[in-house]
Formats: sequence, C-alpha cells, structure tokens
Amino acid sequence: MNVDLADKRTRRIVYLGLFVFSVVFYLIWYWHDGVIMTPDGLTYIDMTSDREPGYCTFLWIFRTMLGKDRYLDAVVIVQCLIAGYAAAALAMELQRRFQLHWFWMVCMLVIEYGITLLNRFVAQRRYSYYNSICTEALAYSFWILFFISLLGIVYDRDKKSIMTGVVWSIVLISIRKHMMISLGLLFLAVIYAYLCKKSFRKAVPCAVCIAVAVFAGTRLIDCVYNDAVRGVFAPHTGDSSFIFGNEIYAANKDMAQNISSEENRAIFLEILERADGNQYNIAYAGEGWMGLEDHYSLSYDRIKFDTVMPVIREYQQQNGIPEDQRESGYEKIVNEMSGELLGPCLPDLFRIFISNVIHGLITTVLKVHRILNWIALLIYMAYIALLLLLAWKKSNRVVECSVLPFAIVVLTAIAANVVFTSATIYCQMRYMLYNTAFFYQSGLIMLIEGAKLRKNGEGS
Repeated sequence: MNVDLADKRTRRIVYLGLFVFSVVFYLIWYWHDGVIMTPDGLTYIDMTSDREPGYCTFLWIFRTMLGKDRYLDAVVIVQCLIAGYAAAALAMELQRRFQLHWFWMVCMLVIEYGITLLNRFVAQRRYSYYNSICTEALAYSFWILFFISLLGIVYDRDKKSIMTGVVWSIVLISIRKHMMISLGLLFLAVIYAYLCKKSFRKAVPCAVCIAVAVFAGTRLIDCVYNDAVRGVFAPHTGDSSFIFGNEIYAANKDMAQNISSEENRAIFLEILERADGNQYNIAYAGEGWMGLEDHYSLSYDRIKFDTVMPVIREYQQQNGIPEDQRESGYEKIVNEMSGELLGPCLPDLFRIFISNVIHGLITTVLKVHRILNWIALLIYMAYIALLLLLAWKKSNRVVECSVLPFAIVVLTAIAANVVFTSATIYCQMRYMLYNTAFFYQSGLIMLIEGAKLRKNGEGS
C-alpha cells in the first residue's frame, strides 16, 4: 500500500479519515459509560469562586443554549469532537514534519489513544476523561494544539506559531492554573527561536513581552469573569490553598506559636485536631517514598475539602461574616497562615516534594509499582541515551528535520510539569498524562531516525 501523503488532496482525505475514526473512538466511551460526573465536576457547574473561568464558562454556554436537562451530553460530544480533531492534527503534523511513513503515522495516533485506554483501564478512577465533566476533557486536547504551536516556534520560528502559542497558553491557564507550565515552555521556545535566528538582543525582551502578554491576558479573563458572575473585578480565589494543604499535612501543634493572629491560631489548631483525628498528616505516612506518597495522595483532598474549608466556613458563620465577603476572607486567612507556616514546615515539604517528583516521573511513563519503577528508570535512560546518540551522530545536520528539538522539548515539558505539580499538589495520573504520548511518540521517531542514519551510513 503506497499513500502519497505529499499530495494535498490525499492529505485532506487522510486527515478526514483520521478525524472521523478518532471521534468514533472517543465517542465509544460516551456510548458505553455515559456522562461521568467527576468529584470536581459540580464545582465547575456551580461556577464556584475557587475554580478557573475557562471550563465553567464552557459549561455555562451549553447550559444556556440547551437547558439543564441534556446539556451535559452535548458538552461531552463536543469534547470528543475536539479530542478527535487534536489527535488527528497531531498525527498529521508529526507525519508532515518528520516525513513518516503512513504506518508510523498510524502508530502516532494509536499512542495518543493509549492515554484514553490508560485512563479507562489502569487509572484508579477508570473512565475516559473526554466523556467526563472535568478540566482534562478540554485541557488534554488544547495541550496537544499548544504543543503543535510549540513545535512550529522551535522548528519554523514563525510569528504565526508564536501567536497561536500565546492564544493556547491563555486558554489553557484559564482552564487550569496548573497549565502555567505552558507559559514557561513558551518563554523558552521563543528565546530558542530568536537565538537560532542570531537575534541575541531580541531574544529575552521578546520572550518577556510574550510572557507578560499571556499572564496579563489570563488575569484579565479572570477579573472580567468574576465581575460578570460575582460583581467583583478580581481574580479567582483558591490558588494559595494548594500549598496550605501541604503545610497542614506537614504541620504539628507546636507550629501554632508561629501564627501571630489569635483567631488564625485557633483556626489552625482546630484544623490540625481534625486532621490528626482522621490521620491525615505526615505522622501516619508509611515507610519510604512510596508509603509517604500513598498516604499523602489519599489525605490531600480530604485536608482541603473535609478539614480546612469546613473549619474556616464555621468560623466565618459564627462570627457573622457577610456572604459576599467570605471568599476573600477565606483567601486572606489561608494566605496569612500559609506564609507563617512555610518556614517550620519546609523540611517535610521538601521531603514531600522529592517523593512527588519521583512519583510524577514514573507516572508519566508507567504506573507506580515496585517492579515497574525500575523499568521506568530504564525507559528514561534509554530515551536520553538515544537522544545523546543522535546528537553525537549530528542527526540535526544530516536529517532534513531532526527529531532532536522535539525530544528535548518533551523532556523539558515533563520536567516542568512534574516539578510544578510536585510543588503545589500531588502527581496523580491525570496530571501527568499530558506529556505521556509525546514521550513515546518522540522516542519512536528517534528510533526511526536512528535506523535511517544507520541504513544510509550517515552521521558517522
């Protein structure tokens, strides 16, 4: 079978086929499992103030157009359509850029499908995110489209890719603050692009301007959204509660002396007493990093939603805090205590961070298991060894479009995602799978590139 993918008409037909097949693949899970309401789903439907505006607005648009009875079905179908578009677009982009045979292009698509299969059959929650009410249902797809723009910046160094990268970064951050990593990757990619053009003086200033534009854009969306929904032109609340949850997990009663406000000290001791009563803190963690990570992952949400939030809400109610001041008051209390507890909690926070990083790196490529952990290490070593070998063979000079920049961007994205997530929350599978497909796709393309060099006897 010989498919001329250089022909524009053929490419359109192939893309349409991949798109239709991908949409059917993602819709299968909707047909089989229906609409999945995740634990976080209602907070986005209710547009609570601690949730980013992107997904809340997405749901609100469908609810407004279709009513409350069936709008979630329409939401899920659109999510599957977007997922199908993103998967097909990535497969075609990788084929075009790296001149892949049609068989390898299909393999790129199958790897992308693997993320859904992992979520459906391996992850703890056992469902595809595209038929779920959660941010990943959109963010996974938009992350792929952002990555395509990133490749355009790194390889083509064109302004169009920079502009689309800025747009996708703003969209992603407005859906999940965790996607701030897109801002860092965009910053580095723009610097690289300008350095390749030998525009050394423009590199950093242009990258800074783009980063400022993305940050300002997301803040503006936050403020406009809150002004429309709550009548307050201010960013959403809840960012600080992530780190505060970690601090409560690591804290003990002796740390109350670090809290200057009497009211906050009483709140802290009540939070700690309830957390201790439910064995939510680090004193009850198992041995080793896996024991710590298992206990921490089970405790984190329980600390935030079942402990910290109820205690502060009870305090506000008892003291007659008006309803419209409770969100800002909640943020103020958490911010104050978070700053005062950071120092004494730092040693255990660092310990949690290291265990998170190890867990995150493994979860990106495999499932955490005593045997699979070592296999994950071997996979990373093989990936880096192959990357270094291609660099040593100077494949970037021999091959028309070498995979090396793609492979390096993927490693950078994994590192950024793991480190940022480890510092703020815990590395559960759904946060780590953003770069899993890219890792295996770039690894496979490196193998293909290495085979080409060996066959042609080049690069030696």
